Amino acid sequence: MNSPNQLSFLPDDYLDLKAQQRTNAICASLFALVVIGAGAAFHITEKSMKSIEHDYADITRRYAEAAAPIERFKKMQDQQKRMEAHAALSASLLEKVPRAYLLAEITNALPVNVSLIDFTLDARPRNAVAKPQAAKTIYEQNKAEMEVAKAISQPKVFDVSLKITGIAENDVRVAAFMNQLARSKLFRDVNMVVSDEYQPSSKDEKQRKFVIEMALAPDAEVKPQEAHRTGKLAELDAK
Repeated sequence: MNSPNQLSFLPDDYLDLKAQQRTNAICASLFALVVIGAGAAFHITEKSMKSIEHDYADITRRYAEAAAPIERFKKMQDQQKRMEAHAALSASLLEKVPRAYLLAEITNALPVNVSLIDFTLDARPRNAVAKPQAAKTIYEQNKAEMEVAKAISQPKVFDVSLKITGIAENDVRVAAFMNQLARSKLFRDVNMVVSDEYQPSSKDEKQRKFVIEMALAPDAEVKPQEAHRTGKLAELDAK
C-alpha cells in the first residue's frame, strides 16, 4: 500500500496512456519527417532527371547538327570514290595500245625479205572472278558475294598475247626480226615457236616459215598524238 505522501487521485493507467500518447506523437512526427524527406528527395530527383533529360536532348540535337555536315562529306567522298572507280573501269575497257599501232610497230620491225602471213591477238582478263562456292553460313555467303561484287567493280586488266606467222629468206632474217621486236617497248617475252623449211612449189626457192609468240607489255600505252603520228606515217608508206 502506498504511503500517504504518494497518494494520487489519477487513474492507474493515466500515466501509461500519456506515455503511449507521447510515443505515438513522436512516431507520427518521425513518420511525417520521413514522408516529407522522401517527397523532397523524389521532387529533387525528378527535377534533376528533367534537367538531365533536357541536357541530353540538347546534346543529341547539337550532335545531330554537327553530324549532318560530316555525313554529307562522307557521302561526297563515297560518290567521288565511285566516280573514280567508274572512270578507272571505263579507262581499262579502252585500248591503251590501238591495234593499228601494234601492226605498224610489227611492220616497221620487219627486215628485208621477211613478210607476214598471219597475225592474231588474244586478250584475257588477268584476274578472273571466281564463282562463290556454297557457304555454310549466311555470313560466309554474304562475305563471298561482297568479294565478288568488289572484284567486278575493280578496273579490268587484260593479258594480251600476240602470235605472228611469216616467211623469211633464212633464219638470220628471222633472228633480226625477233631482235627488233624484243627492243620495242611494247612487247615482252618474244619467243620463236616454229621455224620450218617452206617451199610453196618446186619452182620457188626454199624459205623459212616461222611462228613467233610474244606478250604485250603490261605498262604499254600509246598516247593519242603518238598513234596519230603513226597513222600519218602509215599513210605515207601506203602512198
